[in-house]
Amino acid sequence: MVVTYKIRIFVIMAQYKTYKVAGHLFRVEMDVESPIWERMEEAYGPFEVSEQKEDMLFSLNISDEDTDGNAWSQEMQPVYSNKGTVEPGFIELSVYKSPEGHCFEFTQPQSDTINGRLFVTRDLKQARMALYGSPIQRWLTFNTGVNFCFLLATSCNRTVLAHASCVTYGGKAYLFLGKSGTGKSTHSRMWLNALEGVVLMNDDHPVIRISDDGTAVAYGSPWSGKTRCYKNMQAPVGGIIRISRALHNKARRLSPIQSYASLMTSFSGMTWVKELADGRDRTIQDIISSVPCWVMECLPDHDAARVCCEAVTNV
Repeated sequence: MVVTYKIRIFVIMAQYKTYKVAGHLFRVEMDVESPIWERMEEAYGPFEVSEQKEDMLFSLNISDEDTDGNAWSQEMQPVYSNKGTVEPGFIELSVYKSPEGHCFEFTQPQSDTINGRLFVTRDLKQARMALYGSPIQRWLTFNTGVNFCFLLATSCNRTVLAHASCVTYGGKAYLFLGKSGTGKSTHSRMWLNALEGVVLMNDDHPVIRISDDGTAVAYGSPWSGKTRCYKNMQAPVGGIIRISRALHNKARRLSPIQSYASLMTSFSGMTWVKELADGRDRTIQDIISSVPCWVMECLPDHDAARVCCEAVTNV
């Protein structure tokens, strides 16, 4: 008896798009019919370019199926996890490493299962990611994955991704740092409301890159948290200010050592890889050498914006 098997062949039509953030090119590839493309338009659209250079910062391939998940897990050694310690509303992250690279597992808030697995090669230039869960969980996880690929690949390229709110005023950029809930976004809004000519560049993850002449330049990015502010703009950094709640409004300039302590807690990085941690630290030191850093003890009012602006713009 001859048994005949019918084989269905599914052809997935993939497309890729290229983006440029802070002067760095990267490529995203996935199914042409993926709903993520439409979601990307608002945040990533301003950064899309037609350049087809081969020297991309990284290339990321997205799949709905974890076809090689077992291979990823082989020889993977755990190196980091924030499970059980992450603040409510933040993503859970587990990191594994192997001779071939790193694997990141992401779990969205209120999710009882992993929503994405990202594998990045040792040279940080190639990445692939599988997504799971509801459409919104897949989108949020995708966005986190691209963010991770960018911060890793730029670690040794005089570039840092800051957890900050950033405005421009008088042709310069001013970044406001602080833990979640301390008033970074509120202080930006105070500048927007109290001062003329202020523009919000990014409200969560602006990028700072050291130019060839040593100038620290801030750039907008596709990652702006809950505020939909995705501006492809840049400006030299005029100051970096850590926001601290107080019953008064007072700006105090920090020493170089104090500045380093302030910046390192707000600039993302993979600190368990020495080469990448050293690259981030060198960039922070370059920033401190050319940019004044401050702490702003303040109330959430318009006077705080005026006091801060007068101090940091009259250096």
